[in-house]
Amino acid sequence: MFEQGQQEALAELERRAGRLGANAVIGIKITTDTITLDQSGVLLLITGTGTAIRLREM
Repeated sequence: MFEQGQQEALAELERRAGRLGANAVIGIKITTDTITLDQSGVLLLITGTGTAIRLREM
């Protein structure tokens, strides 16, 4: 479950960077946390952050 969530967070970073005109993301940080809802269970939070950049060929 954690691995799938991390992959989805990375994919979302890539999509958002592309919408900004970037072609790379650097300084990526993935964090996880949980929130206890009640007796029904726990919510898993996976957050991805990074800096979208545009690389150019030289």
